[in-house]
Amino acid sequence: MTDVYLAYGRGDAAWTRELWNRLDRHGLRVFFDELVPPGATVVHTLEQAVRDTSAGIAVFGPGAQNDGWALTEYAALLRSCAEKGLPFVPVTYGGATIPPFARDWVWMDFGDPDAFDARAAELAHALGGHGARGDGVPERHVLTEPSRPLTEPARRSVVVCYAPADAEYGRRLVERVGAAGLPVWSVRSLRPGDRHVWTIRRQLRHATVVVVVMSPAAQDSEDVTRMILEGQWHERLFFPVLLDGDRHYLLANLWWADARTGGALDGTALAQLRRLHEAALTGRPVAPADVLPEPSAVIPSMHVPASVSLERLRAALAERETEHADLLTTSLLLEAADRLETGWLRRRDGAALPTALLAGVDALWSAATGGRMGFTAQRSRAPVAGERHADFLALSTGLGWRATADDAVPAYRAFTARAAGRPGFFPTLRNPRSERHMDWYDQWTRTVLTVHARLRDHGARS
Repeated sequence: MTDVYLAYGRGDAAWTRELWNRLDRHGLRVFFDELVPPGATVVHTLEQAVRDTSAGIAVFGPGAQNDGWALTEYAALLRSCAEKGLPFVPVTYGGATIPPFARDWVWMDFGDPDAFDARAAELAHALGGHGARGDGVPERHVLTEPSRPLTEPARRSVVVCYAPADAEYGRRLVERVGAAGLPVWSVRSLRPGDRHVWTIRRQLRHATVVVVVMSPAAQDSEDVTRMILEGQWHERLFFPVLLDGDRHYLLANLWWADARTGGALDGTALAQLRRLHEAALTGRPVAPADVLPEPSAVIPSMHVPASVSLERLRAALAERETEHADLLTTSLLLEAADRLETGWLRRRDGAALPTALLAGVDALWSAATGGRMGFTAQRSRAPVAGERHADFLALSTGLGWRATADDAVPAYRAFTARAAGRPGFFPTLRNPRSERHMDWYDQWTRTVLTVHARLRDHGARS
């Protein structure tokens, strides 16, 4: 078995030969087809080498363009690495770009000839299992890939999320958390050969605490939005850090640490973070309110135009991120009623919900699911007659949220797993951010009844 299989276009042979030479000096066992002995059956040898390798490198240089053999070799190597969960590292040089089929993987750019030795050493170091960081991580890594089994990493970590524009502060924050003795992970921890989306999802699913750097850039970042939604779906604890501007609208009713002076977390905040991390590791998480005091200043959450929220909802539905779309729908309606900070709707808040907005949300859900989901599907399947708890129980059983009126409602992630094959299940209007409070069920009940009363009185498509 070899450590690495090296695929390339014939026009890039000279450059690839030098890369092989450098990797070989660093102790990697690299399969390079120029080393196939005379008389061997080349195709069979290559097929066996692809099957036996522990990682793959695909060189995308100027000589790979229009090379049909190279494209076939790339495809076979990528498929083998993806199926086995092995590192696959796209490598570029000479101004060549990464083709779309390989952009989901952390790549390395050898565009600077003077840095060839350093980049080769980093690549060898990473594929040798030493955890080198890849600087080729693109700024966008939106979570659109279908889920793979999200096995628990060797070490559960505090995950730090930030927008690319806040990368300098994010880097200092990661270093500060790490220096405090806490295991920490961010996108800078991605290594060459990692698969962006799967790796990020895995870290968020098994995070002890998700630290989010809040700023105007984070508010506009699709990546930060998706990472927050992923963390909410997996019911992770959040530790927001306000760097600039207002609070992120998806975290509006949570405590936050103040970093508006640009400084890293102080000793008190780090102690709070440590307590949350250790509680999550023991499986006996503490209530955040018992650890995190109220901030000294009142800062409003940032307003997101309805058009932006609807576009994010459209994108989530198009990408079949149903749970993300569900959470976005709840936040969108809470914001419309100016109730993000509290996280639920009262009866009198119904008047603040624009019927055009409800119609727009319903239309998106209906179009994305062939009419199986959305408010219209819910009303046709389980019309709400009044605003009592009995009406909510009838709605819950009618939509499959519970099997019977006596059935307990599980935590959000287990709850959404019930949706398979149940028309009208979404949107649920549940807010996982509020479900650490004793009265979360009553808040959910009131929110759902408020929205459905508005729908009943004015119609979802008026």
